[in-house]
Order: sequence, then C-alpha cells, then structure tokens
Amino acid sequence: MHTLKKYALLLLLPLAFLSCEREFVYLSGSEGLKFSVDTLMFDTIFTSLGSVTRNFMVYNTYNEDIIIKGIQLSGNNLGNFRLNINGHAEPMVDNVKINAKDSLYVFVDVTIKPDDKNSPFVVEDSILFFSGEKTQKINLVAYGQNVVLLENKKLKTTTFTADKPYLIYDVLQVDSFETLTIEPGARLHFHNDAHLFVFGSMQVNGTAEEPVSFLSDRLDEWYQDKPGQWGYIHLMPSSSDNVIDHAIIKNGSKGVFADSVGLGNDAPLQISNTVINHMSQFGILTQNAKVDVWNTVIADCGHNSVALTFGGTYNFYHCTIANYFPGWSNRSTPALFLNNYFIDKEKGANDKPVVNPLIEANFFNSIVYGAHFTEIGFDFHKKNGIEDESLFSYKFVNCVLKTGNMDVSDKSKYISVWPNEVPNFIDYKKYNYQLDTLSFCKDIGDKVIGGKFKFDILNNNRIDDKGPDLGAYERIEEE
Repeated sequence: MHTLKKYALLLLLPLAFLSCEREFVYLSGSEGLKFSVDTLMFDTIFTSLGSVTRNFMVYNTYNEDIIIKGIQLSGNNLGNFRLNINGHAEPMVDNVKINAKDSLYVFVDVTIKPDDKNSPFVVEDSILFFSGEKTQKINLVAYGQNVVLLENKKLKTTTFTADKPYLIYDVLQVDSFETLTIEPGARLHFHNDAHLFVFGSMQVNGTAEEPVSFLSDRLDEWYQDKPGQWGYIHLMPSSSDNVIDHAIIKNGSKGVFADSVGLGNDAPLQISNTVINHMSQFGILTQNAKVDVWNTVIADCGHNSVALTFGGTYNFYHCTIANYFPGWSNRSTPALFLNNYFIDKEKGANDKPVVNPLIEANFFNSIVYGAHFTEIGFDFHKKNGIEDESLFSYKFVNCVLKTGNMDVSDKSKYISVWPNEVPNFIDYKKYNYQLDTLSFCKDIGDKVIGGKFKFDILNNNRIDDKGPDLGAYERIEEE
C-alpha cells in the first residue's frame, strides 16, 4: 500500500509543475487577430522632423493564450516608420505573447526623408502580423511636407512665399534697415521656444482666401488649440513700417509684442483682418507703442488677450477681444488691460514708478467679452492715492463690454456702450466668434465707422443691411 502511494505521488509531481506555467499556443483559425484600426493615419509631418507617437491595439478574442509568430514592418516605405512593441523598438519582433481575452499596444512614429517636392506627398507602409497560417496587416499612411529650414538665421531684405513652409528653430531675426515681406498663403512654423525678432520691417500681405500663418510645428489635431508651443513675434524698438494683414497667429506664448514701435514720425503698427488666439500669455502685448487694429479677433489667452502697457497710442475698430481660456488655467486677468507705468526694479531705483502717458486708447464698434465677471481692467499710476487723469485717456464707442459692476456712467469714456449684454457668438467653446443670427451685436454699430471699414475680416460687406455689426465679423443671413 505504501508503495502504491509513492508511485501515485511521483505521477502527480510533473502535473503539478506543468500547471504552474501558462500554456501559449500558436494562433490558427479563420478569424485571426482583431485590431482597433485597419489604417493608422499621421497628419502632415515636416521632413526630417519626427511625428508624435501614435498607437493601436491588437486583441486576443480567444479563450486561450496565444503567441504571434512575428510582427514586422513590410519595409516598402520612403520614410522611416518605427515600431515599439512591449518595449522592443525593432522593425521585427518574434513570438509575442497575448493572454486569453487580453490585448497588446503597438506604438508607431515616423520621420520622413526630404525630397524635391513643394506640395505634400504621401508615405505608406504596413505592419504585418504572422499568426498561425494567417497573415494580417495594418496600413500606415503619413503625409510629408518639405520645408525651408531656418535656424538662428539673420535675414537681409527678402520675401517669403507660399511654395514651401518655413520651419524656424531658435531665433529668426530681421536685421535693422532690412524688410521681410511675406506673401499670401505663406506658412511660418516655429519649433518649441522659437521666436521672430524684427529690428527692421515686416510686411505681412495675406488675403482672406490665403492668410499668412504663424504656427507651431506640430500639425496633429490634438495640438491645434494648445497654447505655448512656440515663442512670439517681437517688434523691437528700432523697427518701423510694420504691417500685419490677413494673418493667423496661434499656439505661442505671445502673439505680437510691440515694443516702443510707431513712435515719433514712424507709422503706427497696423494689424488688420487677423486672428490671434491660443496664447499661453498675451495675444497683443504693447509697451509704449502706437498701434492701429481693425477687423481682428484676439481671443483665448492665459493672461490678457490685449494688454496695452506703459502708455502709448491705440485705436481698435471692429475688433473682437474675447477670453474663454480653459477654466483649469485659473486665469485671473481680464481680456483687456490698460496701464501707464511700471515699477523700476533695477538696483538703486528703489522700486520707483516710471510713468508714461496713455495718450489714447480708443475702441469703436468692438466687443470685449469673456468668461470672467469683468473683462476690462485698468492700472493707472496714482499719486497720493488719486489717479492723474492727465496721464491717461481712453474711450469706448458703440461697444458691447463685459463690465460686471464697473461704473460706466462717464459719458466721455463710455459712449453708446452696452454693458454685460451677451454677444451670442456662434460657438465660443469651439473658438467660433462669428455672431449668431439672434446676436445682440447685429446692426448696432456706428455707421460712419462701419463705412470706413466697409468689409469685415471675411470680406463681407458691412453696409448692405440695416447697420454694421459689432466686432470683426458681419453676420450675413442666408436667403
């Protein structure tokens, strides 16, 4: 009896060891693997600049564990797709295990090699999965675009065209007494923290059909409304004759920083028919400058959409100044801010205020609105606790303003304004600041101002109906 028990125990021991290990089998059968996509698409990618990493999932829908014999790139691409499977960054991985009813992530990125094409081109490849007797594939498709690469470049007088995008690393500088002319449809893409410094002159000549774009170098959909991806356009004190017409400026830290430009006999900086949005700090920031702005949207910035600081001279006509920057940002600043001094923090200055007059800041037929209770802020120098009104001048004429409880009874400053009336934008959550058909802002603008700016940002006629609408957009009703 004792001997029988001994033999029985010896027979059970191998079974016990076998039961401690999972049994993987090669997959066979007609259904094969299941995938979360059949084609993995990449948005337009600049040559020599890597893409974001994308992924898809491989599913084991069976009740048993499986081994995929091999996963590999087919290798017929003109670019350079790369795989990462279970931490293995290889073009081919063998014997990949997936537990029953489990799944596997496959990560893919791509860098596209340059060629001589101006227009976007397609780069394709596929990932092959060998499982049992079955071979399956996932298609890979990326759109490549050649670029003009500019890295720490100092420009003499030159013209940027729409032939190829310009990819800017670090600093692009327009030298003193030189002019950068930018033609319709040109695209300037800035790498992380890249800036444009203008010591000479910049002439941006976009059109409604072909605006000039100042963007980041990330073209994937997820990045389209993300701020802070590059630096800003800095118009230096020595610069002059600067014009920005029909431009899109977005996703930087600041849009346009006008630093002591347009002074003396110089022409003011002109910004017209332009959209500036998704900035981590400011849309338009000025410091003692002279600026004229019309038919322009400045919206959704982490601090102020428009900050006119340390005095200057400003005129805004038919502008939409809005700020619905995401609530998670804890924005504490208004959409529009006016100021006429700064505190000198230099050694020996003893934090002395330096005052410069705000000669005028005028807003006509415009909208200032946003998510905050009040979207207009002032910070004027006080002497003995009293503001010296000889050092600042501003007025709002025919404007809808988000004023909260602010006093707007002074008729020398607030002329035909509508405090706290809701503009009824079509969809500010999707950054559409055109007016809804029921908008309060329709047809109530000053007709003289509307006549001077007859066409809106989209080239719609302002004076064909009852009256000009407020803001950058004229509502055109469908017949």
